[in-house]
Order: sequence, then C-alpha cells, then structure tokens
Amino acid sequence: MKSITLKKLFLMHSWVGILTSVLLFIVAFSGALAVLSRPELKIWANPELQSTQIVPSSDINTLVNQYYKQVPSAFGENIHVFMPSGHNFYLLTLVFESHHGDENYSQEVARVFQFHPDSLALVDSYYGPSKEFYANKKTDAPSYIGEFHADLHLGRPIGLILTGFLGLTLLISAVTGLFIHRKMFKELFTFRRSKGLDIAISDAHKVMGIWGSVFNIVIGFTGAFLGLATIILLPAAAFVSFGGDQDKLIETFTAIPEPVVSHIEQPTNIDAILENAKSRFPKAVIIDATIMANNDANAQVYLRLLGGEAVASQLLHYRGDGEFVKSMSSFGDISGISIKVIEVLFPLHFGNFAGIFIKLLWVILGLTTALLPLSGMMMWLSKRTRGSNPTLSVQAYTRWNRFIIGSCGGLVLASFVLFPLQIVLNYSVDGALQNAFFGPVFFYSWLGWLLVSLLPMHHTFYFKLTLLLCGAALSAVMPFNILIGQNNIMNFNSALVVIVDSLFMLIGLTFIWAGLKLKLTKQPILEAQTV
Repeated sequence: MKSITLKKLFLMHSWVGILTSVLLFIVAFSGALAVLSRPELKIWANPELQSTQIVPSSDINTLVNQYYKQVPSAFGENIHVFMPSGHNFYLLTLVFESHHGDENYSQEVARVFQFHPDSLALVDSYYGPSKEFYANKKTDAPSYIGEFHADLHLGRPIGLILTGFLGLTLLISAVTGLFIHRKMFKELFTFRRSKGLDIAISDAHKVMGIWGSVFNIVIGFTGAFLGLATIILLPAAAFVSFGGDQDKLIETFTAIPEPVVSHIEQPTNIDAILENAKSRFPKAVIIDATIMANNDANAQVYLRLLGGEAVASQLLHYRGDGEFVKSMSSFGDISGISIKVIEVLFPLHFGNFAGIFIKLLWVILGLTTALLPLSGMMMWLSKRTRGSNPTLSVQAYTRWNRFIIGSCGGLVLASFVLFPLQIVLNYSVDGALQNAFFGPVFFYSWLGWLLVSLLPMHHTFYFKLTLLLCGAALSAVMPFNILIGQNNIMNFNSALVVIVDSLFMLIGLTFIWAGLKLKLTKQPILEAQTV
C-alpha cells in the first residue's frame, strides 16, 4: 500500500479516536456492564426474582381467567403475560389491553395486575394509558445502566443517533487500525512492560486493537445498526414502500396480527400451550405470552422465547385450543437472508446467544474496547509533550489527563455507586418509587467527580483517588447485603447473589490494591503558568 494512503488512513484513525475517545469509552464501558444486566444482574438486583423465576403454567392459566372476568370484555382481546424471568419484569405481570380505549380514555388503555413470583400474591395494579405503564415500570441499577448504553438517556432520536454514530466511528477506527498496522502478526505478541509507560501503553493499544479487531468491527456495525435503524432506516423504508406511513410498514411486517373474533366461546388452553413450548424447547426461557381474543374460538397465542438452540429470540404461534401452528422469528414469518442477518444483530451485540461464558467473554472484550480510545488519546497527548519543541506543556498535559480521568473514571465510579445503592433501596423504597433515585445519584456522582478535576492536583493522585473510591463502592456491596439484605446472602437462598456479591468484592479489592500500589509523580503542578 502506498505510503501516502497509509498516512491518510493513520490521520483518519487518529482524529476519529481523538474526537470521540471519551464518548466511545462511555458507550463501550456501559455496554460491557449491559451485557450482564439481563437476566443475571437483574435477578441479583430484585429479591422477588431470587426465590424463583418459574411460575407453574396452571397458576398462570388460573390467574389469567380469574382477572379476565374482572375486566370489561374489550380488555380480553389483547392480554400480555410477562414472566418474571429477569429479562423484562421482576413480577409476574398480566396486562389486559384495549387498543380502542374505553369510556375514560380515547387512546390505548390497560388494566394491569402484578404478582409476586413465589407467593403469587397481588403486589400492584394499574389502570390507565398503556404507554404510561410501560414508561414508568420499575427499573433497577443494571437496567438503568443498560438503558444508558442504548441512548445515553438522551431519548429518541438524539440518543439513538449519537450511539449509532459512535458505532460507526468504532467501525472506522477498527478497520483503519488494521490497515495501518503493517507488522500485524509481530504486534500480536508485543508488550514491552519494562520499556517505560509510554511504550507499554502503545503496545497495549496495538495488542488490544488487533486481538479485538473482529469483535470491534462486529460491535461497531451492530451498534450502528441498532442505534440508527429505527431513526433513519425505518422512516426511509416507510417512505420508499408505504408513502411515509411507518404505522402501515409496522402493521405489514408485524409478527402478531389481530385475529377475527368469532364470538363463539371456547376456553383458551394457556396451560397446555405453555407446557408444549417447554417440551419443544426445554433449554429456552419463555419471556412473555400474548393472548389474542381470549376464550374465543379464534383465539391465538404467541410466546416469545429466548435461548436454547436458537441464536435469536423466536416466536411460537399457537391456536387457542393448544394446537401448535409454527415457529418464527420476532420479525414474523418472513423469509430471506436479510431477515436472518437482522435478527441476529441484537444477540451478537450483547453476546446473548451461547450461555454465560460467551457473555463473560463479551464483557472482557467490551472493556478492552473501552480502553482502546483512551490509550490512543494518551499516546496522542504524550507525543505532543516530547521533543525539543513540544506543542503541549506539562500543565496542559496534566489538565487533559485530569479531564479524561474525571469524565471516564467518573462514569465508572457513578456506575459502581449504583450497586450498593440498589441494596439500600431494596429495603427502604418500594417498587417503582426506586426509579427516582438512580438518575440523580448516577449523574450527580459523575458530574461531581468531573468537577474535582478542576482542582490543582497531579493527575496520578487524581487517578489514585478514583481507583480507591471505585473499589470502595464495589467492596461495600457484600457488607450491605449481609447487614441489610439478611434474607438473601445470610441464608444463601440464591447462589447467584453470593456469586455476584463475591465478584463485586474481588473486583473492588483489586481496584483498592491497584490504587494503593500506584506510585505518585512528585513533579509539582503550577496551574498559574500559561499553557
């Protein structure tokens, strides 16, 4: 390859990394945590899920029919059953919807009943617009971080466009990085720790980038698609094929069409349908069920399953009498290679397709992806402080490092603080009232630590404090769970709780050890000097 082409690729690689390094770290780090947010950390965060996530099919059948009799008939045409699986709701949730409203609402309205998954006692109920219920359902620390990864809590369309754009920048950085490293095979195993910090960072950047190149390309592409699809691609497809009517596009390709109600009474055999699905796919998890025209001769039931032999989620279609119709993707019964590719994008992005070991691998690779732009930024800054005519003073170099530590380390600290907060909230605040705490604690912790970067201190001391505080936050989880959540860890009702708490303690102590071992730079910082 010509040297001038390599130079252009190197400039593109450098400037893309420099301009987006902090944002890429934010998205990649939150994404690494989001991989385990559902169901592993969600089960850990909700005591209701720690006793059991399996509700007998006969009990679900009984509850649906019992509460179906208590709601107006229009609400029986669309019934959603959300299982307490840790993927969505933490309670067994029955949602009776009327798509045409009722005497009090002109919009889609719902009557909701939520039950404890173990005792099946009624915990909460709701009546009102469907959108408000789904928007205000209870969240938790892992889910909050997962949602932050999706759109940075900026909402649509800004948040999704931004995360989609960052996926594109990661894709560009990964591809250009492969081209500019001409000695790729040699650099795969080159890591010179004894040659100084700058060389170690440079080698680590190359090693992480080359070894993780395939992962970074996959994550960049899938992240860009998931972020931009509903904002750009869906309107574009609607414009081309349906005259701009997005609702018509969704209606055409929806996997769950409205049935024709016959008004001939026939019991919907929910119990048999659930058992049949479990026997067909014993390793999969039933996430939710949708019952159309309940107890009607034309009743249709759809089950959404995750895991098992299938890479992507799948939808099982049954008739109300229990007869199996077909299995299809979540996009419906649509053939073609393009649909097959699209349906695996989500599991590929989150590593949710081959068990816990793949998820753990995705977490590790995700953390290296987060460190790539930071190491590249550190190389760029360090290069400009060297030579006979440096373009960056020592003071400016330190300020830049403090900003990076405050923004990136502040995110890590704010994320870790949410986990001990979750333990406290579980035993002091009920249900959806917990939602009001996560945002302020997360963003104020992050902002507060970023503001500390304005103080005149050396960046190594600031980094040391960040490590110690992050370690203290995670190390506090197990003691908090022992002291406050005695029903969980003291009685060992859930092995998952013990494993997660132990991992938090191990990681927290590692952070504290690294902070204590970090040697401070003795060079004074004169903030009053001109940069």
